[in-house]
Formats: sequence, C-alpha cells, structure tokens
Amino acid sequence: MAAPACAYGIGRSKVEEQALEEVYVLCPVSNGGYQHIDTIPLSALKGVVPNLGDRITLDLCNNDESDGLAIEEVVGRHFVRYINESNGDEAYAWFIVVQTVELDHTSKLAKAIGAVFRNELRPIAPPTKTLPAVYDPVSPPNLPKSKRISHKIKDPAFWTPERKEEMRKKREARLERMKRMGIAAPD
Repeated sequence: MAAPACAYGIGRSKVEEQALEEVYVLCPVSNGGYQHIDTIPLSALKGVVPNLGDRITLDLCNNDESDGLAIEEVVGRHFVRYINESNGDEAYAWFIVVQTVELDHTSKLAKAIGAVFRNELRPIAPPTKTLPAVYDPVSPPNLPKSKRISHKIKDPAFWTPERKEEMRKKREARLERMKRMGIAAPD
C-alpha cells in the first residue's frame, strides 16, 4: 500500500525549507530515551557525516596537561526531514547516536593526541602585521566633510583612468602656476 501523498509533502506549498548546517549528537540514557549531548558544525567535519563505527574523541587539556579523553562510537545515523504541519516549514538535519567507549590504552592515546596538537598548533602565531583597513565605498554620514573626502579617495573604485588623467592635468597646471610665481616645486 502506498503512503498518502501528503506524508511526503507532495501537493503542499512549502513556506520555508532549510538544511541545517550542524550534526546533532544523541546519546542513549538509562530510561530508554535519548539525550542531546553535542552539536558539531558540518563545516568542522568538511561536510562528511560520521558513519557507523566512527569514533568521536574529545580531548580536554589545560596547559599541556590532559584533563581527560572521552571517546564516543557512532552506533546510529539518521538523516531527518522535519515538517511542521501547522505552517509547512521544513528542515533537514543529520542526527548521530553515540555510545561511550572505554579503552585500556586511553591515557596513551591522550598523550599521543596531545603531542600532535602541541606540535601542530604552537608554530601558528597570530600575524604581527596589521592588515590594511577595508573601506566601504560610502563613508559613514557622521564623518566631517574632510574625512569623507579622504575616505572616498581610499576606495580603489574611485581611481578610474579618467579621474587619474584629470588629477594629473590639475597637478601639472598647479606646478606651472607655481613656476611662474617663482615658487620651487615640491619634491
């Protein structure tokens, strides 16, 4: 027997549809239910959702000393299409179900993971040079007129070939007037 068309959203107008950019992590609890324990950005996973058997490891450290290692194994994976029937909104998201894994060699694994991160992250230093300011093409209205003009000049789009030629001609005319008046040209 085929499912009714409305169960799959056929023939319904969609008010809003969105794909959520996180993977939601659930863990079974003692009463038989599930508890939401974490949310991982899909960008951190490079768009790859953990599969059955994959392990998610959390390594907590403070001043290079490991405070603990938590290892969770993926035991379930669900792609969920959520439909709010009252307004037709839809959302899509990945949910994974994990269970805690106890390893005999957890402390050795924590030391190895910590060593890799210390060696990989330490050399990365914040940039010492300040990056050039990025100017909006339109200056804020609360700036004085002199600052608005200089703000506009800093915009690369301001310097068209025609404007450059016009400025060159004005400069040459100014230097010619200074020369006639006996004023030395600035270097």
